[in-house]
Amino acid sequence: MKNGKKSEQKMTAILLSMGLCVVALGAGVTYYTWSNVQEQPPQETAQASPATAAKTPTLETAQLQREERSKDDGESPDAGTEVQTIQSQQPKTSAQQPVTEEMPEAVLTFSYPVSGEIVMPYSVDQAIYDPTLEQYRTNDTLCIAAAEGTAVQAAADGVVAEIRDDDEAGKTLVVEHADGWRTTYSPLAEDGLPQTGEAVTKGQTLGSLDQPTKYQAGLGSHLEFSMEQNGNTVDPQTKLNPQESAQ
Repeated sequence: MKNGKKSEQKMTAILLSMGLCVVALGAGVTYYTWSNVQEQPPQETAQASPATAAKTPTLETAQLQREERSKDDGESPDAGTEVQTIQSQQPKTSAQQPVTEEMPEAVLTFSYPVSGEIVMPYSVDQAIYDPTLEQYRTNDTLCIAAAEGTAVQAAADGVVAEIRDDDEAGKTLVVEHADGWRTTYSPLAEDGLPQTGEAVTKGQTLGSLDQPTKYQAGLGSHLEFSMEQNGNTVDPQTKLNPQESAQ
């Protein structure tokens, strides 16, 4: 009886020890699990990665794509490139760059408006004697002897620029020519004069010679003729062609 009681006590001690071990084991597992949870870093919230832009295809990829498209269309992939290259290499034609050839300017020549003797020459640098005024003076015209009623001809092609009455020179006609030239004729009769603005040709009759004014009477009947270019008087004898005398 006594031995049975000891066996029961021993069994109880064993069971109690095993229970304590189970409790201790459970406590260890719980501690271990709790420690691992504390040591793990907090999980970061996943961020959506930004969408990346479409990459530019490589040269090889672009060529392959173009070849595929050309096969579908039935055209050569380099046809457009070849045409563009040929057009860019074409030289500019004369139609694109018109070349204008400048014609040489015609030389303007003058003929004598009347035929006759020079009764008073052109002289602006030195005074010469004027029989009408009976004194020496300069003269910017050329006085050519001719009878009253003689036809006065245009010295060159031009346009009648002015017709005026001058107390000293009488009826005066002015013709404008190319290159800034002007010729002046006086004294002319009232009848048979062209109109202002009328075009005249070389050798065309402008009118007839009138009698001299009182300021010219000492020279007898004559034509008073003058020339200027761009407003500057010129000696007519340096420009008139003696081979083209008036008829």
